[in-house]
Amino acid sequence: MGIKIVTFSSMKRIGFIFLLVLASASAFAQSCKNYHVVATGETLYRISRIYGITIAEIQALNPGLVTTVKLGERICLPNYVKPIGLEVSETYPEYDGVIAVESKNDTSRTSISSKKDSYAIALLLPFSTHQMSNDSLDERSVKLRNVAINMYRGAMMAQDELQNRNVNATVYLFDVGNSVEAGKRGVERCEEVNADVVIGPLFKDPIQEVAKWVSKRNSHMVIPVKMSNKILLLSENMSKAYPGNNSQWYYLAGFAKQEFPNSIIVGAYAKGKDDFSNEAALSGFMAEGGDSLKSFDISQNCVKLYDFIKKANKNVVVLDMTSDEKTGASLTTALTGLNVNFVGGESNVSENRVEQGSKNVATKSISLDYYNLDNLKWIAAYRKEFQSEPDEFAAIMHDIVLYYGTGLQLFGTEVGSHLNEIDQTGLIALGFEFFKTGPESGYENAYVNVIQKMNGRWGLKNNLK
Repeated sequence: MGIKIVTFSSMKRIGFIFLLVLASASAFAQSCKNYHVVATGETLYRISRIYGITIAEIQALNPGLVTTVKLGERICLPNYVKPIGLEVSETYPEYDGVIAVESKNDTSRTSISSKKDSYAIALLLPFSTHQMSNDSLDERSVKLRNVAINMYRGAMMAQDELQNRNVNATVYLFDVGNSVEAGKRGVERCEEVNADVVIGPLFKDPIQEVAKWVSKRNSHMVIPVKMSNKILLLSENMSKAYPGNNSQWYYLAGFAKQEFPNSIIVGAYAKGKDDFSNEAALSGFMAEGGDSLKSFDISQNCVKLYDFIKKANKNVVVLDMTSDEKTGASLTTALTGLNVNFVGGESNVSENRVEQGSKNVATKSISLDYYNLDNLKWIAAYRKEFQSEPDEFAAIMHDIVLYYGTGLQLFGTEVGSHLNEIDQTGLIALGFEFFKTGPESGYENAYVNVIQKMNGRWGLKNNLK
């Protein structure tokens, strides 16, 4: 039992049901034949994503419905919609408050039992083992090798925790670089070990090759680095650990509404560059009860925003959605000295403004909380084991291996169908809250860490784990 790390050359042979937990329903119009019952943590925006329709379409069928919804509330839906990518029983069979939803049959996939005696987790990382010395590598390859080493260390840190959970799994480590050929070699290795979960590669070209492989079998692929959601179009059997920019702003705008209840919340963005961020922030703000989010296009100048703040009779909180360094710098200069707090996204552009004030907050996909005792214990154990400081790559691989390994124990090879039902105990820097990004595409993690400067150090502001 347990988990072991196998080096590069070591090799070894070794239906889809999604449960929607529904709360008791409130009064509901009898004329509606298709509806959704609001579950814990859901918003109208999230419900619209589940069914692939707009908020306006839902509101048209539910007179008086605003963007805030209540647990157990029944939301009428168009008769033609179903959860995207899922086949729903016409009779909606219920058992103890649970509705079973079965996927479309796919005869091209390997049909195997969901539970196995042992599992295989493949890590596909860019070690460049064909060049054993760092002296023979260019600067970029050295950085990538360091990323791979730290990810490997994070996986090792997860192995003892998985063993304590009686997870019978083997972690296989393979060197996969940035090429189609490397991806094909990675597929061969995954096939040889019959990988149930594949973590990596870190580049688009080899990802495409591995995605083809997981699409034909009962395996699941995890993208462990920042990447556009477009990559999830390659396969339904994929998930992305880093939240996308839109998910971050959707959550962050709603968080700002709650965090600064006596302030005026406004947005600052550059039209044409940050439009999607602005739309996501508007939806998130309204989901938390805001009437509307006043946003200022500062692509040309900040005059209108400056005048608005000068005339305001309350403190103003600016959602800094700028992604362009020049535009962001002009925002900093224009608002210097005004009574304003910044809420920044995860970009270098906003970091300087967030640094300036103790009340400012920002998002962070990966955050080691040095105020958290469990995290401090993990950091101390990492330092002792490797004589170095853990970075975000070590932390994210630790959490991914621990999370998906636990998922294999709970759900077997159907782990990809139960991504929001896995125990998150023991995670260090991540949280997981997945949603399907399209009818035939994979899942994005929408969990967002919010951080704030506390006594000179960054600490987690929200605690959703």
